[in-house]
Amino acid sequence: MNMQTFVLPNGLKIYAQSEIGASALYHEIFNSKTYLQHGIEVSDGDCVFDVGANVGLFSIFLSQSYGGLRLFAFEPIRQTFSLLEKNVGLHLNGSQAKLFNFGLSSRSGTALFEYDRFLSPAATMYPKEVNGCVRPDAGIRDWAKAGAVDLRRISKLSDQQAYLLLKALSMPVLGWLVAAVMIALLLGSIARKKIFLERPECQLRTVSEVIREHNIESIDLMKIDVEGSELDVIRGIDPGDWPKIRQFVVEAHDIDGRVETMRSIFENHGYRTVVDQCEWETLKLINNFTIFAIR
Repeated sequence: MNMQTFVLPNGLKIYAQSEIGASALYHEIFNSKTYLQHGIEVSDGDCVFDVGANVGLFSIFLSQSYGGLRLFAFEPIRQTFSLLEKNVGLHLNGSQAKLFNFGLSSRSGTALFEYDRFLSPAATMYPKEVNGCVRPDAGIRDWAKAGAVDLRRISKLSDQQAYLLLKALSMPVLGWLVAAVMIALLLGSIARKKIFLERPECQLRTVSEVIREHNIESIDLMKIDVEGSELDVIRGIDPGDWPKIRQFVVEAHDIDGRVETMRSIFENHGYRTVVDQCEWETLKLINNFTIFAIR
């Protein structure tokens, strides 16, 4: 397994597969507080489901911000789950945490995932559907510009480097040369992905099965970031369990109008919803949104 340690800007030492992935998660969770916007609130002693926990940064962030939490973290990919266990063991501050090496879905069973060890947050059951979300009008220059802005956001490009790259991309001739380099890098990335891509079979359970097995009376926040499986997760909630869940925050790929479908489901169950576009420029090119739902 590709396991490295990285020191994040706040001094937190974590295990992760890649520095860029760890930096992006840190920015999203610690800096932007992406999952605590539009009225989402967490208090001491709350019960939180971290669905798609990856290496555990959201659970760690919550445990450092609030006391006595009851955390349930779900990560189906075995290699990533091992990192989750290490990070939670190092950094959980007084919270109770239960870690589960399975995914949540609409049914129990197993499923094949597509997993790239260098890009673990993008592990998915639905690679074709997620890839199908890419905006058809997005060209290579759009991707290059988005990548430059996002790398600047996590300090992997300096202001000057990002400025020069964006300026070059806006020029007629030089822009195409830069785009050609980006195409070469993309082809290299595709080749690397084909070499290192894995398709592990992972266990699946439902939210309601977990609720029953652990005698959970209420869930204060359910955070869902599962790369295309988000609708499956909420379809695994039995009718009688919906009133037990106070808040949702869901990263959603807009596959076949999925965002509106999920908004409708939440509102029909009595939630006030807000849909916001993700801050990452690259995710905007694949129609990625975040849904906030509060009972």
